[in-house]
Amino acid sequence: MLKWVISGVLYVGLVIGGYSLYSFYAEDEKADHHGDHQVDEEENQHHEEGHEEEHGDDHGEHGDHGDAHGESEVIPSIEKEGNKLTVTLHDLDGNVFDDLKVTHEKLMHLIIVKEDLETFIHLHPEKVTSGTFQTNYDLEEGMYKVYVDIKPNEKSYGIAPMSLMVGDHHHHGDPATLEKESDWVKVIGDYEVELDVSSFSMKDHIVLSFNINGGEPEPYLGALGHVVIIDEVMEEFIHVHPSSKELPVFEAHFSKPGMYKLWAEFKLDGTVYAFPFVLEITE
Repeated sequence: MLKWVISGVLYVGLVIGGYSLYSFYAEDEKADHHGDHQVDEEENQHHEEGHEEEHGDDHGEHGDHGDAHGESEVIPSIEKEGNKLTVTLHDLDGNVFDDLKVTHEKLMHLIIVKEDLETFIHLHPEKVTSGTFQTNYDLEEGMYKVYVDIKPNEKSYGIAPMSLMVGDHHHHGDPATLEKESDWVKVIGDYEVELDVSSFSMKDHIVLSFNINGGEPEPYLGALGHVVIIDEVMEEFIHVHPSSKELPVFEAHFSKPGMYKLWAEFKLDGTVYAFPFVLEITE
């Protein structure tokens, strides 16, 4: 009888010891698995954060493509007194704003286009006081659209046209009506420029290649040239620079179909010339 009692006690002890050993290893394995999962999450989080840091500034590099989309946090205004043009910048609270980045060697590019789309002027006002820029230019009588091309620090900005009237209203002509052209060769003085357009569809990245005869383009404001494009109703503004450091090749992106006037600016033998073209962009 004693023999059976001893055997029963030993059996119960073996069962309890085996269960304890199993529980210990099970908990240890569970803890190890949980630790591995934490490491994976941390590695994934680090990878995602690194990916965001690597690509976070991509959108900011498209400053060359000015447009009027989105709300601007910087509001320009322009005044004319004699031949003096004054541009003032304010934020949305009405405070003077002057925290600008230098883009292509200038704090401000001022584009002025007459309503007939025949007169094109590219100026660079100089800062005179906080948020105030001035330049001198003798404008003919007429109605103009003015585009202030700047790149504020840490504030959004979309280029929107401002109207500027010079002289009496009865001297103003009718708005332009652009006609599609097929002559892609323009001559100014001793220089001939031919434009090759890769596509006319707004769905494509349109490549604008220029073949210049009579001279070699010289660096102008940190680039081999500048292209400004304005739509027929003078609401859409695009300012692009070469995609190559060696060739006058540009890429333009259009948000809507329509007729556009293009001016390609090149510095040739020390003088800047603006060669005009008309494009019809389709869907």
